[in-house]
This record gives sequence, C-alpha cells and structure tokens, in this order.
Amino acid sequence: MAEVIKQGIENTEMPGAWQLTDREIWQVAGYVRSLGRTAAVVLPGDPERGRALYESKGGCAGCHIIHGAGSSLGPELSEIGARRSAEYLRESLVKPGAAVPDGFLIVRVTTRDGKVVRGIRANEDTFTIQVRDASNRFHSFRKSDVTSLKKEFNQSIMPSYESKLSASELDDIVAYLASLRGKP
Repeated sequence: MAEVIKQGIENTEMPGAWQLTDREIWQVAGYVRSLGRTAAVVLPGDPERGRALYESKGGCAGCHIIHGAGSSLGPELSEIGARRSAEYLRESLVKPGAAVPDGFLIVRVTTRDGKVVRGIRANEDTFTIQVRDASNRFHSFRKSDVTSLKKEFNQSIMPSYESKLSASELDDIVAYLASLRGKP
C-alpha cells in the first residue's frame, strides 16, 4: 500500500505522493488500513462454544474458510471479527440476504433448453456469465443461449439460522466470529 501511495496509479486520478516523506507515507498507509477495522468488544456469548457450534451444528465450514480450513463457497472469515461488528454478524446469521457481501450476488439463469441454474455470479461480461451453484460447481453460459437472467438482490444461498439455533447459541457463534481477527 505504501508503494501505491508513493507512486500513485498510472492512468487514474491517483497521483503519486511526491510531497510526503517515507515516514509520512507509512503513516498514511497505516491509517488507511485502520479504516476497515472494528474494535474488539466484550460479547455475551462464549467463543469456544461458538467454535464448536460452527464446526458441528451449523455446517458453516461447508461454505466458509477460516485459517485455511473449510470450503470457499461463501466469504472467507479468518478476519471477519476485525472487519464487521457483532450486530452485522448476528444479522448475517438470522437474515443472510440483508447485507450480501460484494461478489456474492445471486443469479438465476434459464437456458433455451429449459435448464435452470441458481447460484453466485462468479463472472459476467457482455457475452457470457459464469455461476457457482450451491454445490460449489461452476457453470458457464453464453448469453445468446440464455432465455432469462434474473439477479436476486438481497438474497443469499446461506440459510437463516434464526430458527435453527437458540438465542444463546447465536450469542456463542457471534462471539466466536467476532473473535476472528486474523492470526490463528
């Protein structure tokens, strides 16, 4: 980041910071990195019980990665506690479609032959779209072969855990996720 601040980005509106000393550049980089971090807070749940629930009852590792373990269908969570508040984490568990992370837009593709695929848009350009379904399989379609392409905003393939977990279990999982701040 310090190098980008110092050199700028060619062919963009971001010039290099020629007027700053190296020390000032490192201070700016540190400040920018701090902007996306949330403070650690004391929560009512037990992070260790939350970890056990994450690993067993929730089936979370089937879609998420923490410190290299798990599957990549959903967002990587190793630093989620440093980037998101406890309120956000709780809402993500009970209303997953309320704040869908960037890169996880749900689409429903129907082809000329009637095939329907629903999943996360992995890539899209003028002529094609690639979709990753709930089984973590990729599908690629030419748009000329698609009869319907629906973008499902405020939807998630993650299920709601509001009725699947008790209030104390939700507290525990939120406490566990909030404790994930990067280093194992």
